[in-house]
Amino acid sequence: MRNLLVIAAVFSVLVSCSKPTGYVIKGQIKGKENGLIQLMKYKDGRWVTEDSASIKNGKFELKGKTDLPELRIVSIPPQTVVAQFFAENGTLTLEGSMDSLHATVVKGSKSNDEFSILKKELQNINKETQGLQQKYNAARQSGNEDAMKRAQIDYEAMMGNQKVYTKNFIREHPKSTVSPLIVLMQLANEMSSHDLDTLVAFLDPSIKSSIYVAELKKLADKMRITAVGGLAADFTLNTPEGTPLSLSSLRGKIVLIDFWASWCGPCRKENPNVVRVYQKFKDKGFDIIGVSLDKEKSLWVKAIADDQLTWHHVSDLKFWQNEAAVKYGVQSIPCAILIDKEGKIIAKNLRGDELEKKLAELLP
Repeated sequence: MRNLLVIAAVFSVLVSCSKPTGYVIKGQIKGKENGLIQLMKYKDGRWVTEDSASIKNGKFELKGKTDLPELRIVSIPPQTVVAQFFAENGTLTLEGSMDSLHATVVKGSKSNDEFSILKKELQNINKETQGLQQKYNAARQSGNEDAMKRAQIDYEAMMGNQKVYTKNFIREHPKSTVSPLIVLMQLANEMSSHDLDTLVAFLDPSIKSSIYVAELKKLADKMRITAVGGLAADFTLNTPEGTPLSLSSLRGKIVLIDFWASWCGPCRKENPNVVRVYQKFKDKGFDIIGVSLDKEKSLWVKAIADDQLTWHHVSDLKFWQNEAAVKYGVQSIPCAILIDKEGKIIAKNLRGDELEKKLAELLP
């Protein structure tokens, strides 16, 4: 009998010390007494339901599982986001209020604590960049070129600060799955395949099986396909009039493939520079094909007219699943790829004066 008690005690200790196989979210939302709530995970390019539960007297409980910490969303159907956070196995708590969901607090996840700090800092930087964009637009409308230049310089400096902060976070958190995700969100589009390979090698082996690391590896493979010097992958999409237009049909000209969207602030801010360069070189053999990541045709067409973009435009209105964007591994916009008369890639993400300087070399 004594031996049985000892075995039972040992088993109890082993169970209590074992790693949790899933996570539980115990939540409370003030101002929402009842209704449905969902736990969403990102899978195959879209958000899908991992669990759902009923809210009773403002309280609910959701369950999920993840091998490594991953991003999750708790939402009230159809589209009210309660919280975006990093989940990891164990017990998490969520406290929020319907009148201030932006202030919802999720506790119990170390990764989410890291994510919250990072997100707050990036939001602060984003507010400042938005203010600078407004200053630039106001100066542009008033024709104040000096103010436009100051706003442009300040904007570029702020974007530089954002990149420095993000890179420092990654250096300080090589074991956090937040690091590869923030690379995908903030830096990947401006990195080479070699840079991505180096970054993946820098991350701790304990997170190498993360879905975000897997995405970085896929992106590096796509970048190798579209490396400078390689032949640009052909694609065919419809113009606003519904006419199919292929990239290869523009062969014989220097072509800029410009990935953008009507809802993309930085894209719209860059458009005047692209218009200026286009007007300067269009009669010398330069052309542009704008690939829109819009979902609404009316907004796409309106932006083309408003920004006076008089070059070729195509889209399949599939947002981030745009066929050409997926083929080229586009992770953020604006994204521009310059190809020569034979269809080979010359450069990527040239902006403003840099694009003008390159074209002046190619089309004197």
